[in-house]
Amino acid sequence: MIGLRNAAEIAARIDALREDAAADPISGTEQELIDAILSLRETAPNVLVALRDISVDLPQIGPAVDRLSARLEALAARGVDVENLPFEGSYGRTSMEYYDGFVFGFYDDARPDLPPLATGGRYDALTAVLGGGTGVPAVGGVIRPEQVLALEAAT
Repeated sequence: MIGLRNAAEIAARIDALREDAAADPISGTEQELIDAILSLRETAPNVLVALRDISVDLPQIGPAVDRLSARLEALAARGVDVENLPFEGSYGRTSMEYYDGFVFGFYDDARPDLPPLATGGRYDALTAVLGGGTGVPAVGGVIRPEQVLALEAAT
């Protein structure tokens, strides 16, 4: 056998792919609701209202909406101005593949041409894969110090 997976791991993956292939596709309505979530780009409180409306027709997102609400309350309790906190439903979708939970990015509004000052998020599922099925809550990120210093010098 060539490769890193053993026969049992390969068989388990094939079974998972077969199960996924046999599952019913999402409905047109569900697809529209997911597209609506991905198109959200507003302040966090307004997005929370929109997500609560969407969750009436897509109840599977209810727990995630509740977690977002709790996260915003925790941020507000620590002095973060969540009323003006931007939220983008599609953020991280193409550049942060291994994150499976909350993701974030900090940008310099005066320099939209620059990459983010910092990015990161939750990646609990990755730890389960790397840990042989044992997941560990995990969060990580990157800070670009040269951009932070340049921003500091400019202010």
